Amino acid sequence: MAFGFAQEYVVVTDSAAATQAEQDGIATAAANDSTAVSADSTTSTTVTAEADSVKADSVKPAAPAKVAAPAKAKADTTAADTAGSKKMRNKITYADYQEKVLRSAKKRSKTMHHGLSLMSATYNDKNYWHMDHDANWGMGMGMYYFYRHYFGNYFGVQGRLGALYRYSRWTFDVDEQEGKLSTGEKYTLRHELDRKYYNFSADMPLTGKFGYHIKGTTTFLYTSLTLGLTKPIYELTDTENRLYMSTKDKKLKEDLALFESAGATPFPAYESHQTNKFFYMDDWETNSWIGLGVESRLVSFEIQMFAFGGATQNANHRFHNIGQGSPTWRMFLDFSIR
Repeated sequence: MAFGFAQEYVVVTDSAAATQAEQDGIATAAANDSTAVSADSTTSTTVTAEADSVKADSVKPAAPAKVAAPAKAKADTTAADTAGSKKMRNKITYADYQEKVLRSAKKRSKTMHHGLSLMSATYNDKNYWHMDHDANWGMGMGMYYFYRHYFGNYFGVQGRLGALYRYSRWTFDVDEQEGKLSTGEKYTLRHELDRKYYNFSADMPLTGKFGYHIKGTTTFLYTSLTLGLTKPIYELTDTENRLYMSTKDKKLKEDLALFESAGATPFPAYESHQTNKFFYMDDWETNSWIGLGVESRLVSFEIQMFAFGGATQNANHRFHNIGQGSPTWRMFLDFSIR
């Protein structure tokens, strides 16, 4: 019994030892796995460290950029502050901006204009070259540059500078002479004169306007007073003298009819000549006009009537003052380019 117990004990002991050995093997394997993991971890750590070291070495030269970063950030901050301050100074909506632009443009369009002015006139000279006869007909044309400025809603000033062309014509009887032929027939000789002049001058009228701007528009209704200075430059005068013969004597009429049918009649007798001259520096004309007009930003119309004026001795062109004889008129049509 004792031997059998011992044998059983040994078996048990061997079984326990086997179990222990198995556990020890598992522990050893675990230890080996742990060691392997530890080795792998150590290797990985070493490799990672080396990679980080290499990366750090490659990044290291860029270190000065890190030093410059505060300056850049400061510049960005300054720019942002500047932009912010400008935005505060110009804080306005788009609608307000548009309204401001339109208001400014409207103000300029109402206060300042300049452009081209065209003029047409009916002139009536008197006592040209000391003749005691008024012109039968006269006309004028002009082209000007103008500048116009308004002061408020009621007053404006407009200046013009341009070239002026004038034409006038006279036809009148100079005299009549009665005579008698040796055969006793009576006759009358009539001297008729036809004179035309073509005048080229520089013209400088200055106009003051009193009126009212229609609310909400650029239209201006006004009356005007103009003071002008005209400088004659060149003039061509064409003169023709005609001599006519008339009679109440029957025999003389028959004789004149015979001459006329033969194409040999001496009447009317003609004589013509031309004169031209350039005016001197001291030859000037002064003139004043009263007028009515309507203006807009682009097109304006004005009609004026000659009021009074004068001329130096050699300028010679004088016109009837207002209320005396046939009036002198002129019309202006202005085209604004601004």
